[in-house]
Amino acid sequence: MIKVIYGREVENLKDLPLEVIKVIKSITNILDREYGDNRAPNDDGGYVVVIESKEDFKKLKEIYIDIDDLIPEYVDKITCSKGEVWTNTLVLMNNDFGISIFCNVEIAPKVILDEICGEE
Repeated sequence: MIKVIYGREVENLKDLPLEVIKVIKSITNILDREYGDNRAPNDDGGYVVVIESKEDFKKLKEIYIDIDDLIPEYVDKITCSKGEVWTNTLVLMNNDFGISIFCNVEIAPKVILDEICGEE
């Protein structure tokens, strides 16, 4: 599991599809602009989490997200140029703190797949 708090950390995500990196950069840039680029990780704003394996979903419990009881604000599908499909799931922890969870659809749990925006 990769945690990305600040926009400056996005350059370390070289192994992800470019389309996913662009969305992560956009989110972290907004967080940096609105909440500061030196904020504490658990202060207002939030951060991004990249799930790399099914085992990483268990690690979400360390940040108080139970994937089985997940109620996402939204789930976006990211279709990548090399055929991969990823999801971006926003989970609001309170009114001023959210966590965006990115994962490949191949490892996404049913609760995320069922909520993909625009899918029926």
